[in-house]
Amino acid sequence: MEGAMPPHAYENQQERLLAVAQNNSSATAGLTLGIIAMVFSIMAPLFFLICCIFSIPLALLGIIFSHIGYSNAKTTGIGKSEAIAGLILNWPSFLLGLIPILSGLYPGFFP
Repeated sequence: MEGAMPPHAYENQQERLLAVAQNNSSATAGLTLGIIAMVFSIMAPLFFLICCIFSIPLALLGIIFSHIGYSNAKTTGIGKSEAIAGLILNWPSFLLGLIPILSGLYPGFFP
């Protein structure tokens, strides 16, 4: 038979299934930024409130990423707990960073 494939050509082939792990990277980023911002907020009194300079922008970014991750979790069902934990960490760290500035303890922000 001309043009026929030898029977052993298909015997060695195996069907491969690839499992793709799904994640919600926005929720993970929000949680990570929340942890870092909370550490800076807790350390702020020890370092003369200089950590507020870092904790406020990190917490603000963490709030944004956590809200994006939460909305993604509503559609995909993945990362909802990470997004909620990020929101729980980021909002208090944002407020803890703003309280010293707004109360006048750190006058460098207002000329």
